Amino acid sequence: MRAAMYVLMSAVQWVSLVVGPSSLIAAAVVLLIASLFYALAGLKNQEFVGSKTLGGQGVAQMIV
Repeated sequence: MRAAMYVLMSAVQWVSLVVGPSSLIAAAVVLLIASLFYALAGLKNQEFVGSKTLGGQGVAQMIV
């Protein structure tokens, strides 16, 4: 599911480049690479792992 969302967000960035070239190409490429990694993890049946370093529920626990 995450891979599909990243592909969708990447597609939006690629479509926005039709208007004219911009720095959004970097976002499109990074999102596409991220979707490939999420798809690979999904094919290998790996679970998503949250991280306190990157944010998520771990940050809320650190504040409290």
